[in-house]
Amino acid sequence: MPDGDPPYVEPISLTDTDTYLYEAIATMEYTGQPLTRDEIKAAAGLDDATLDATLAELTRRGLLTQATVDGAAVYEPSDRGWSTAPEQGQGM
Repeated sequence: MPDGDPPYVEPISLTDTDTYLYEAIATMEYTGQPLTRDEIKAAAGLDDATLDATLAELTRRGLLTQATVDGAAVYEPSDRGWSTAPEQGQGM
């Protein structure tokens, strides 16, 4: 994950699908493990074209980071500056 301030994104510029998918990924990622496209698709229930376009757009805008693990693309929210797990402090 890159260090530094999280990117500023005007919330009104996000579509309903952008927001829905970002929140789904952020909710599932609370364990600290990035998610594969297949895991995201199973949870979000979006068609392939919508899923791929939305993942690409959220990544392009800096809301998600994409990496490759064991040959598969994985996604996770960019650095938020706070922990999604209440028992885990920032930067842990």
